[in-house]
Amino acid sequence: MATDDFDPAANATLSAPIPSRGPLTPVQNMALCRGCTRCCTYVAVEVDAPDLPWLYDQYVWMLDHRGVWMYVEKGNRWFVQFETVCEQLEDDGRCRVYGRHPVLCKEYDARSCERRGDMGQVRARFHRGEELVRWLEVQRPVHYRRYRAWFERAHAPRPAASARPAGPEPPLERYAMPEPPVSPLILRKARPRAATLQKA
Repeated sequence: MATDDFDPAANATLSAPIPSRGPLTPVQNMALCRGCTRCCTYVAVEVDAPDLPWLYDQYVWMLDHRGVWMYVEKGNRWFVQFETVCEQLEDDGRCRVYGRHPVLCKEYDARSCERRGDMGQVRARFHRGEELVRWLEVQRPVHYRRYRAWFERAHAPRPAASARPAGPEPPLERYAMPEPPVSPLILRKARPRAATLQKA
């Protein structure tokens, strides 16, 4: 089905209640998602559960970036979430490639989304690196002590380098530096919308 042929507002009329389990029809999914595009505005990826100082440090580093946060679910399952809008999402909330969208989207069950699903399995959320460190201190004191010791060692002053023996200085190499990257947010704003194909 082409995107232009599908109107969620017109097609999301239901003749029966939405079942609590089992497969949903496209119309039932659209009825549940009416007025919401939340799942099209982020990417969540499960990552390794941290148990070593360097891995906690990696997650602190990630959390100090804008639009990135993490959460922990029951069973010590860790996820990193990137707040980033799908390029196929139109300004009016439609999917530009509906009917040929990824299978992951097609099989998504809106009954379990964060708007109406059970969020009781989420044990912790972190939006800044310092929040993770504070949580670590309270919830995992042994890991915290290892992390702090590792961190302090890494930041300890290094011993002074021994004097070089007399002789000619080694030649210096010059590296051509590329232009700094442009923020993808700026590129998105500047990118023109693809022209909509007109039906013959």
